[in-house]
Amino acid sequence: MGLKKYVAFSLLLIIAVYIFVFSIQAGNYTVNILDYSIDLPIAAWIVLPVAVLFLATIIHIVFYGFKNYLQTSSVKKDEENIIEFFKDVLLENNSNKKFKQKALQELADILTQMKISPKTDNFESSNSDIKNIVNNIIKINSGEYVSDKTFKFNRNGNVAQKNLLNRVNGDVDYSIDILKKSKDFSSEIVKAAFTNVINNKSMTTIKKLLDGLKLDKEMVLELMKKDSENSEFALEHDAIIKYTKDVEFEKEDYLTFAKLYKKSVQPDELIKMFETISNENELAVEAYLVILFEYEMIDKARELLNSYAKEEYQPYRALLDLKDSGKYYTLENLCYNK
Repeated sequence: MGLKKYVAFSLLLIIAVYIFVFSIQAGNYTVNILDYSIDLPIAAWIVLPVAVLFLATIIHIVFYGFKNYLQTSSVKKDEENIIEFFKDVLLENNSNKKFKQKALQELADILTQMKISPKTDNFESSNSDIKNIVNNIIKINSGEYVSDKTFKFNRNGNVAQKNLLNRVNGDVDYSIDILKKSKDFSSEIVKAAFTNVINNKSMTTIKKLLDGLKLDKEMVLELMKKDSENSEFALEHDAIIKYTKDVEFEKEDYLTFAKLYKKSVQPDELIKMFETISNENELAVEAYLVILFEYEMIDKARELLNSYAKEEYQPYRALLDLKDSGKYYTLENLCYNK
């Protein structure tokens, strides 16, 4: 029964009882309370408890109806918030959504500590926002750059960084822009942009981007490989030497360096470079010996070996002995197979 019907029938009942009692007994009855006297018809005294019960019932119904309304509203609000919360989680944003229902709040606390990723390439959802976000994530994870600005992923989140990496890998002009503003991007993004530029642009363009750009060892080796293939616009030798110092080349790195440049740099220049480097860093001595033997600078190699203990650089001493005895072997045959 609806509230309106309940009120109407209750009032009719009270009125009917009043009329019935009044028709039987029309007199009054007086009640004294302390110094007050209340004089009412007997019929009124009869229906008074019923009226009080009626009012109490109405208050009860209204109270619990309002309480149920608040609970229903909170559930509806939680339903709206859970969608917004999932959008924040997918976008890798910090969500400030709070939930009235304890179970939902606990679920939210758990999900904020986890990474959510789609399991299928054909994600479907009745919620268009969730569907679009997830499908964008799928595209990004597959290596595609997504330029959709409808939903903004957290700039520092994994998805946004992967999307940026996709753009860098696919757009060499954008990679150049990244290198020009390298301080604004992570080392991973800068490194990917550098590799893209190295692979697709000339040394003329690359040299213009090197000022202020911090290179790691792998990037320096990439640069050397590119530089060694383009002798016409090659780097200054002093710059090359500086890079080896900046990234702290190891022995194997110097050997790679020697192998790269022996095809493109004039012998005298390459010998001079390695002489300079080896005088400052003993890790480059072996690569220097490789260069000396490569260009048959036997006397210079002998002089260098004599400055070290006899147990050091044994393969090179053996090669020197073979040459002194009139036997010809290349360094590659003995020890250098890089």
